Amino acid sequence: MRLGLLGPADGDTAVLREAVEFLVGDAVVDQTIYLGTDDAVERVLADWAEELVGGAATEAAFLERVVELAPRGAAAALEKLLAGDAAVQRLDTVRRLPPAPARAVEMLDDRIVLVVHDKAVLDEDDIANAHLVVYGKSPMADLKRFGHRYFFTPGPLRDRKVGIVELDDDGNVAVSLYDLSGAPLFRETLERRTGKVVVAP
Repeated sequence: MRLGLLGPADGDTAVLREAVEFLVGDAVVDQTIYLGTDDAVERVLADWAEELVGGAATEAAFLERVVELAPRGAAAALEKLLAGDAAVQRLDTVRRLPPAPARAVEMLDDRIVLVVHDKAVLDEDDIANAHLVVYGKSPMADLKRFGHRYFFTPGPLRDRKVGIVELDDDGNVAVSLYDLSGAPLFRETLERRTGKVVVAP
C-alpha cells in the first residue's frame, strides 16, 4: 500500500495537476489524499477526466460511446476510448479529506494513519492509537516524532513537494518527501511501537 499526500494548493490548480500526475502516474501510488479544505482537487480531476474521454466522464456517457463505436468504429478508436476510461479510473484513487471535524483514517498493515487538515483539532483521544498523524496546514514540510507517534506534513504545494507513506519490504512504515521532478528529498523508516515485556521473578 502506497499512500500519496498532496498539501493545500492555495488556488494553484496547475501545480496541483502536476502533483497528481506525479503521484498517480510516476509514483504509482494506490491512493492519494488532498490535504486542503477547498474543492480544487475535485475541479482539477473533473476537467482532466473530460479531457481524457473527450466529453462527460460519467459511466452513462462512456457506455453511449461504446455503443456508438462498437458496430462501426475502428479498433484504434475503441482502444483510445478504453485507455481514456482506464486513466479516469486511476484518477478515482484521488480524494479529499472529509469536512472538519471529521478526519480520514487509513490502515497500513496493523498501523493506524490519521489524516487531517489541521492537527490542532485533534485531542489525546484522537491520536491515542495512531502510529502516524498526517496533516496539511503547515508553512513547510516536516516530520517529527513524539514518543512512539510521528507527525508528518508534505507542506503547501507552492513548495512543489509531495509525500508518500508506504509499507517497506520489511513491513515497516516509511515516509518519503519528493519534489515534483521525482527527486527524493528524504525517506525515513518509522520505528514500530513495541509492547513492554514483563519478566516474572
